[in-house]
Amino acid sequence: RIDDGRGKRIARKILTENEQKNLGGLEEIGVSSEEEVMLRFSLKESVYKAMHPILCQYVGFQEAEITPFPDGTAEVMLNLTSNAHEQLGIVVQSASWKKVGDFFLTSASVGVAPTNDV
Repeated sequence: RIDDGRGKRIARKILTENEQKNLGGLEEIGVSSEEEVMLRFSLKESVYKAMHPILCQYVGFQEAEITPFPDGTAEVMLNLTSNAHEQLGIVVQSASWKKVGDFFLTSASVGVAPTNDV
C-alpha cells in the first residue's frame, strides 16, 4: 500500500541524498512525497529483480537512483560499488510505473549492451 505511513520511516534507508532532495516532483499529479518514497522503493526493487539474472549479486539501495516522472516513466542511474554493471554492460532499458488504487505497479527491463569485440 502506498499510504501506510512507512514512507517517512524508510526514506533515509532506501533513498540516496539526491533522491531525498528531489522528492515532491509528482505532487502535481496527486502523489505526495511520502508516497513517492514508496514508489521509488518499488521501482528500485523492480530494477534489482530485472538485473539479478545477469548480475547475481546483492545491490544496495544507495547503488541506484530513480527519478519517476508524471508520465509513468522513470530514469535509472546505476552506481554499483563493484562497477559490475559497467563490466557486464548492464543497461536499464525501461522503468515504468502506474498508480492503481492504493498501490503502485512498477516494472523494469534490463539488458546487456552489445560489445565491440571482433
